[in-house]
Amino acid sequence: MSSCLSGGFLLQAQTAEPKIWGKGVESSALLQERPLFGGALGIDSGLAKSLSVQATRRTVGHNQFVYFQDDPAEHIYFVQSGHVRLSYLMEDGSAILLDILPPGASFGEVSIFEDGPHCDMATAIGDTVIGALPLRTCRALADRHPELNTALARLVSRRHRAYVEMTRSLSLRSLPARLAKGLLRLADTLGTVSLHEGRKVPSIGPIVTQTDLGLMARGARGNINRILKTWRESGWIGGGDRQILILNRAKLESLAIHEDN
Repeated sequence: MSSCLSGGFLLQAQTAEPKIWGKGVESSALLQERPLFGGALGIDSGLAKSLSVQATRRTVGHNQFVYFQDDPAEHIYFVQSGHVRLSYLMEDGSAILLDILPPGASFGEVSIFEDGPHCDMATAIGDTVIGALPLRTCRALADRHPELNTALARLVSRRHRAYVEMTRSLSLRSLPARLAKGLLRLADTLGTVSLHEGRKVPSIGPIVTQTDLGLMARGARGNINRILKTWRESGWIGGGDRQILILNRAKLESLAIHEDN
């Protein structure tokens, strides 16, 4: 068990031996039964099957690390079930929550085209099934299949765009603006909806805690709780303690956009 103090919160996670991913993995045949790569990469089924044959799958327990920041990047990863938290650990020991990824999402893509370390750290939320594909396999297949090269470039571009957007969010001066931006990003990334008074609205479920929101918006948990309470009373959001419903997206967007400008 390892731990670090981050922004007033104690983060704890169990080591998942990220440098020896192949140890204790399950058969890659299971990946072929429930292929990841076609949907995530936007490639045809034949090429997706070729990738799946080379992939390994393992179940990572709750709060276990998939990899650490600055570890050598040797795989690209795909979430098959469960969720993954991406964070950045700063030099002063504080952490920033970059994203929470749903099933079908990829991560660890930034070193696809050049060797280098991971620029973030990835941990599982609940028991999470992850597929891992060696980067050397990606590069070898990309040399023979230009469409794969294009698909991998799209993944890197999306991750870069997400990090740029996160940087812009952190530059907002007020905590309410940063929190509004973070809520909307999570709602869009997770893509879950709930029924509220006869209409479907974006929702953020119990996998996202107020601690997560504090790490994403750079605010203390007590302040996050007070802002959420005010927004509930104003009808901007709904739901109970373990769920947030986005009821008035326009109000939240205006709060973030007004300060961004």
